[in-house]
Amino acid sequence: MITKEAFINNFLEYENNSISKLYDQIILAKKINGTIYSKVFTYPDIYKKLKNMENNLQVKVYCNGVFEEFDRAMLAFDCYEEPHYYPIDLLNICNKSKFKNLQHKDYLGAIMSLGIKRELLGDLILEEECCYVPVYNEITDFIILNLTTINTCPCEVIIVDEPLRNAPKIKFEERTIVVTSLRLDNIISSLCNVSRSKALELIEGNKILLNHIGISKKDKLLCSGDILTIRGYGKFKICDFINKTQSQRLRISIKKYN
Repeated sequence: MITKEAFINNFLEYENNSISKLYDQIILAKKINGTIYSKVFTYPDIYKKLKNMENNLQVKVYCNGVFEEFDRAMLAFDCYEEPHYYPIDLLNICNKSKFKNLQHKDYLGAIMSLGIKRELLGDLILEEECCYVPVYNEITDFIILNLTTINTCPCEVIIVDEPLRNAPKIKFEERTIVVTSLRLDNIISSLCNVSRSKALELIEGNKILLNHIGISKKDKLLCSGDILTIRGYGKFKICDFINKTQSQRLRISIKKYN
């Protein structure tokens, strides 16, 4: 079994205390020979690393983000098979105002203003006048009782029955870009339709997140599955490297989150 120090060293880009808690939960799952849940929603990069470490951890690692193409997910640790149950409720927050539309930041800000930490929430998906969000089920009643308005708009919060069947799909705009290389500055320049010097400004101005972590290395090479957040421009997922053009430039498929 890998030591705690060695475990934490695999996740140096993340907050030490949260990674330490994951290790403790893994140890507990082994001790009780049962299922332990992370209770918080983690990033896909953490899940992928844990999945690759299963043999050293001597437990199975599973995750559930409710939505079909989720970003944040709750983890489950078990010595055997994946549990059928996760302590997650999918909430539908409905804007009752006919005069004001709400954005992603409005819903998220209103929930967090109740004193709820971001990691207790999954991805937020907007559909018409509603927002769908998976939450750790121990905070469900608190949100239903206390989230009554968002930016002066009255709202109603309900639990979605059979979330795996009734959850909305994450909406993307599919695009294809052509770049000379997979360097971060090249990709940003193409995605944002700006010059390389402007792309460098964005990187040096701490406006770029790669897989939810700030990055300042302009020559970082991106991979399929990477998620790029560019402040002021949106959030993108690198999908597939399609082929090369006759001039040997790379053609890449991209999904932009709506």
